[in-house]
Amino acid sequence: MNWNREKIEKIIIVSMLTVFMGQIYLSPGTSWFRLSMAVVTLSMLLLYFRQVPVTVVSVIVAVAIPLFRAFVQYISYREAPFPEIFMNYMPVAIFYLLFGLLFELLQVREKADNPLLFMISLWFCDSVSNVFEISYRSLVSSFDFDMAIYKIIVMGFMRSVITYSFYTASIYYKNRYDRKQKEERYREMLLFISSLKSELFFLRKSMVDIEDTMQRSYGLYRELEDTSHKDRALTVAKNIHEIKKDYYRVVDGMEKVLSEENKSSQMRISEIFDIMKNNTQKLVALKGKDIDVEFEYFEDFGTNEFYPIISVINNLISNAIDAIDSKGTIRVSECSDSKNFIFRVEDDGCGIDEDNMDVLFEPGFSTKYDPATGKMSTGIGLSHVREIVKKHLGGQVSFVRREGSESTLFEVRLPRRVADTKEGFQLEY
Repeated sequence: MNWNREKIEKIIIVSMLTVFMGQIYLSPGTSWFRLSMAVVTLSMLLLYFRQVPVTVVSVIVAVAIPLFRAFVQYISYREAPFPEIFMNYMPVAIFYLLFGLLFELLQVREKADNPLLFMISLWFCDSVSNVFEISYRSLVSSFDFDMAIYKIIVMGFMRSVITYSFYTASIYYKNRYDRKQKEERYREMLLFISSLKSELFFLRKSMVDIEDTMQRSYGLYRELEDTSHKDRALTVAKNIHEIKKDYYRVVDGMEKVLSEENKSSQMRISEIFDIMKNNTQKLVALKGKDIDVEFEYFEDFGTNEFYPIISVINNLISNAIDAIDSKGTIRVSECSDSKNFIFRVEDDGCGIDEDNMDVLFEPGFSTKYDPATGKMSTGIGLSHVREIVKKHLGGQVSFVRREGSESTLFEVRLPRRVADTKEGFQLEY
């Protein structure tokens, strides 16, 4: 048997919990017969910690429980010497030694997936062990043996049902928690990849600009007649060429990683909005604001362009959160007409000045800054949105000013070809 510190610690934990839970009990009709939670606790812990040896734990518990019960009674009442009290509880050791032995022989752990066999096996372990214990007690005490057997069978059945119920409920809630954690990690990964793909789009755009600049530099080199200027132009062209190669390596590496994403994977708008709502609520809580976030959709279409759509909506929602001082409302909606799917992100924040309308989507334009440092924002958010919507999705993004309203409303129109009629990608595990 491979003994290590972790296994020893688990043996100690299982034994201690069983001993302490043994103090929670009912005594139906007799002073010596206990319906103890120790048996339920021991059974469940042996099922959870399957690497823990059953026989070792049962021996420890068989010694520890009568010692602990005798000690508690002695310090509480002092009505008899400790050895006498201990001998009164000593028959309990018979029960736990036999229980552990039968638990191991009947391989109860392997029957956990079969409710009927599991409860029958546990019932047998419990009842047989108790029969041997009262058989010993009958040698030194007088009581109704037949009635005791009846109680043992009934109580054993009750404990086996309670154990299975607790075990099933705990497994259900554990699986539910694990599933929730997986979904949470999936949402975070989805948002990360959507952001990464957005940046990859602009890296490709930068590669085109670099290629154009390199050609212009080389063209300038060939046109110049002055040797010194010509050499400098050639050096610039070579440096740009090196930068281009670095860009190619970065983009190629990112594309190889992202290409592992299945192109046939899709999501429906309801699923996208569910992810966005969860993320927005976290972001609002992180910023310490009181903002109601509302999501509404009218045509739940499926699409394999969910990464750029998530990136666009997430960017607009982030701007809306920043525009609201402390309390407000953000509404995200989707509808459609004969040619387009229309996404709207509206907030009742500080609004946008009329003077800024012409430069709203220009790179570098921003009215946001960090109050702590005074540092301005990069101002590339809305330009990113416009580039993704226009060049990748083939749509349009615009700011809409409603008559008599101070709210900020951005509208994204995407052609209906972004829809995919296949079944949406589900968050199932």
